[in-house]
Amino acid sequence: MKLVQFIHAEMEQLLKDWEEAALEIAPELRGEDTRALEDHAREMLEFITEDLKARQTDRDLARIAEGNANSSVSIAAEKHGSERHNQGLSMLQMIQELRALRVRVMQDWREAEQGLTTDDIGELLRFVEAIDQLISDSVASYSLRKEQQTRLFEAMLKVSPDPSAIFDPTAKVLFLNHPMADLASTQVHEAIGKTPLELSLGFATDLEDAIAETVITGQFQRREFHCPLPSGSGRYFDCQLVPVFNDQHEVEAIAKTSRDITERKQAEHQVWTSANYDSLTGIPNRRLFLDRLEQNLLEAERRGNSFALLFIDLDRFKQANDQLGHRGGDQLLAKVAERISSNVRAMDTVARLGGDEFTLILKETDREGAMQTAKALLANLEGVFDVDSHRVHISGSIGLTVFPDDARDVDQLMHNADQAMYAAKEQGGHQVQVYESWMAHSESEHMRLNRELDHALSENQLEVYYQPIIDLRTGAIAGAEALLRWNHPTKGLLPPSAFLSVTEQNGMTDSINSYVLAQAVNCSLRWRHLNGEAFPININESPASFFTRSLVDQWQERLTQADLNESRIIMELTPASLNNIRASGFDPVKNFSLAGLRLHLAIDDFGMEPFSLRALQEFRMDSIKVDRELINNAGQGGDADRILEAIIAMAHAIDIRVVGVGVEKDEQLQFLTRAGCDYAQGFLFSRPLRQDDFEALLNQERP
Repeated sequence: MKLVQFIHAEMEQLLKDWEEAALEIAPELRGEDTRALEDHAREMLEFITEDLKARQTDRDLARIAEGNANSSVSIAAEKHGSERHNQGLSMLQMIQELRALRVRVMQDWREAEQGLTTDDIGELLRFVEAIDQLISDSVASYSLRKEQQTRLFEAMLKVSPDPSAIFDPTAKVLFLNHPMADLASTQVHEAIGKTPLELSLGFATDLEDAIAETVITGQFQRREFHCPLPSGSGRYFDCQLVPVFNDQHEVEAIAKTSRDITERKQAEHQVWTSANYDSLTGIPNRRLFLDRLEQNLLEAERRGNSFALLFIDLDRFKQANDQLGHRGGDQLLAKVAERISSNVRAMDTVARLGGDEFTLILKETDREGAMQTAKALLANLEGVFDVDSHRVHISGSIGLTVFPDDARDVDQLMHNADQAMYAAKEQGGHQVQVYESWMAHSESEHMRLNRELDHALSENQLEVYYQPIIDLRTGAIAGAEALLRWNHPTKGLLPPSAFLSVTEQNGMTDSINSYVLAQAVNCSLRWRHLNGEAFPININESPASFFTRSLVDQWQERLTQADLNESRIIMELTPASLNNIRASGFDPVKNFSLAGLRLHLAIDDFGMEPFSLRALQEFRMDSIKVDRELINNAGQGGDADRILEAIIAMAHAIDIRVVGVGVEKDEQLQFLTRAGCDYAQGFLFSRPLRQDDFEALLNQERP
């Protein structure tokens, strides 16, 4: 048993030699603990020496030859094969490692013995057999773990709801799960061996390109694919392609996993649409219009083309709006947008700047062609509009300018078109006015308001008025709505409708919102109730404030600085704004609660536009303000009464208070009181008051 004695005597050196060889074969082991590696090899050598000490019968030798040995070596082999699999080594690396161990022991013993006797050779043969048995059993253990891992992997892919597949380097399917087969409208067994193109997969070409790039580069790929469906809709997938390498570090397969991101893409599209399209008319808004104007200018410069820009302002729209009411006026604007759009080419752009102002970009058009289009448009606008059983007649004032003849940059083109449109208005409207150089010295009403509004804040011309909100149970003032007014030096007191469209165009909206918020917070804290609670005040904020992370951060900063938790500020949103915010994935309650803030929300104009009842609860709405048109018809026993009763009952069922807005008649008030409405607001109680006047009214009531 000299070999056994040698192994025990030279154990430490043998282990060091083996470690050196093992790390050359499997560099992955370099991060392993050295003592753990040595202990593992020591354990195998000790198992082998114990096996060598045991006497072997002829039956034992036969079982060894058949590979059915049941010895301590087999126990060590099972552990070794399983462990090397878990460490990520290949089967070849594991076999090479064990062969290196055999070579080290045999080489060192030969050098130590200086020649071998017959007994030594017999012992050496038993050692070689033990190593062979170790290799055989380790391979079996390794294979068992590999097969188990494969079964688990396949089971995981089968139960996964995400479409997954494995392809060979030529893009033929090696494996796919049922969701992937369903996506290709085929059976799992029928897809094996076929390419995405042969399966007629909706994004086959893009997928095969991604597979080819993964094979060539040997690198992970991440792509987004759109898969059209027979129904006409489509699904979007975020796909990851991972190369699988063989022992020669060649790509032998590509694993693809996919995640359905259709809802996310739809939400992103909804947010983009809300930010770039006018919600009333469905045509591009000012933001998208300016982007297209800039792109069109660059394209025209590159190609040496000309194009025309038209500004359109409706004549007599205010009278029509007064006749039709707010809802009818909106319908009229939508019909105007539709009529303008139907009279231009698909490559042209129709946009709404705000109010009753529209713009039109006519691509690849000279002055004469643009003039013909403008006159045809003017004649088309003269046609009667049918709105809510009313026949409405309006016309338009159109200003026209041409690139590059009149200007070579966006700002100057906008200025020219605005000046020309203003000139058309000054001459009585209902005409087309082409820009001329003399107009550069004149200033339009819109431009004048824009310039004057820049100074309004610094000169304290903007003022917040307050309209009382009455508690119908007690008749007391329960809160107020903050309403912005502009004390214009020459035009007198202007309501927001006269200038807010200008603020949206010159970027002052955020500054004005901040001013209104600061004023409202001061008054909320100043007009505390007798019990010490702050006074509730409603304000209106642009829903765009929620669409970008930076604006959300600004709101959190505002709320923190203003100590909004102590004050009782309630932000009013329209149903359309609520739906847009919800579609964007932003949750005001969740996002602001992270900062320890409580943002109070209310819905304005409730009852006429689509909305989500679930969103009312998700956003923890404080109240809803019923649409003025419903209140206008309240108390007459008609549909408005039944709708109002249903709204009030629904709101109370989910613990939301109801405010009737625009109450001007006793019968409206009596009906709302009978129906259980919580609060009311309108001229029947008070018009909007200046801060001092409202405070005097509040103090007069409280004693």
